[in-house]
Amino acid sequence: MNLKQFLDNEVKPALGCTEPGAVALASATAARHLSCEVESIHVEMSGSIFKNGVNVGVPGANGGTGNLLAAALGAAVGDSDLGLRSLSSITLGDVEKAKAFIDSGRVTRDVHLDKPYVFIRVTLKGGDEVVTVTTKDRHDNVIKIEKNGDIVFENDSKPDSKYGASYIDELAALDMGMHWEQASSIDDHDEARLMAGVAMNMGVAFEGITNSWALGIGYNIHKIMPCDDILYKIKAYAGGAADVRMGGGPLPVMSSASSGNHGITAIIPVALVAEYWGKSDRELSEALALTHLVTRFIKVFTGVLSPICGCAVAAGAGATAGIVRLGGGTPKQAEIAIASLVASVMGMTCDGGKGSCALKVSTAAGEAYICALLALNGTGITKTQGLLKPDLRYVVQVLGEISDRGLSEMDQIMIDIMQRG
Repeated sequence: MNLKQFLDNEVKPALGCTEPGAVALASATAARHLSCEVESIHVEMSGSIFKNGVNVGVPGANGGTGNLLAAALGAAVGDSDLGLRSLSSITLGDVEKAKAFIDSGRVTRDVHLDKPYVFIRVTLKGGDEVVTVTTKDRHDNVIKIEKNGDIVFENDSKPDSKYGASYIDELAALDMGMHWEQASSIDDHDEARLMAGVAMNMGVAFEGITNSWALGIGYNIHKIMPCDDILYKIKAYAGGAADVRMGGGPLPVMSSASSGNHGITAIIPVALVAEYWGKSDRELSEALALTHLVTRFIKVFTGVLSPICGCAVAAGAGATAGIVRLGGGTPKQAEIAIASLVASVMGMTCDGGKGSCALKVSTAAGEAYICALLALNGTGITKTQGLLKPDLRYVVQVLGEISDRGLSEMDQIMIDIMQRG
């Protein structure tokens, strides 16, 4: 597998929650093709985009939340050249104008439960002009731009590979031993990239334990934690980073599987344990490479957006494997740790991006550490227990089936409830 291509596409900086970022990008792209002042904005989105963006903070918006605010800001001041970071330069004045625009009733939405998980269509109207931008499959994948009924741009070609990219096809065929070998193959450039992710996410975590963002989960855990307790530190730092991100903090995080919260869960516990155990940068980087590989491997089977909380289940599983590697464990012990982690958090569902995600991230980060210790000490899910056994491929197939068949109706129920609220 092309590890560099994998890292380029799956492990990169992300500013704010991805869903409103994607809405803002679509809106900013539409505004670029509108030659007059925007008079109205209509946002159509899949249930998953709605769910993950409706209550989450927009970076730099001083506590402002939601997809509609992101759409209004994207149309007014978004820079589509910056991709998912299109709102990097907004001001509080921009936010107040966007809120007034929404309050005037000129920003509307429709939620389509029959659309793919990642689907956004933003329509801007102004004067005699109408511009529509459609995003599909990936958050930054604009597939069509239309102006006054004419197609300005279109690219909805079907990928040749099963999972949308050749490196993902190759990733999906790996077993734990192969993931382990891939992690050993990193070079100095990869190490520098992975360590940059540590610095970035630890910086956000420090902000979260120093100042209270969103619900202040990490900030308050840090205040009450016993001195030098590594488990509490993991929970506080991971929760604090998620607080900042979900609260709309203007700080990017390094993602995993292209998700910022996944990146927080995947990186912070592994980095803190490496520091606690006195590991080298090389050892930490190999552990993080394994973490990112396992996280994305699981998302192949559960979906990029799913009813299961990927921040806990996928990234938590990746992190526990990485910690096992740091502890001198084996691929089989990593599989035991993953099965134990999944047994602990498998029932955690995704009810959208919002401040309380910090609770889930904090829980998963702590469980990643505990389950790794159990595996390193010869216990955990060492044989079949209920739905699970210590076999990575078997575990991900179970998760995929639960997500697709078991929780799809539950996902729609949650979206219905959230729309009523």
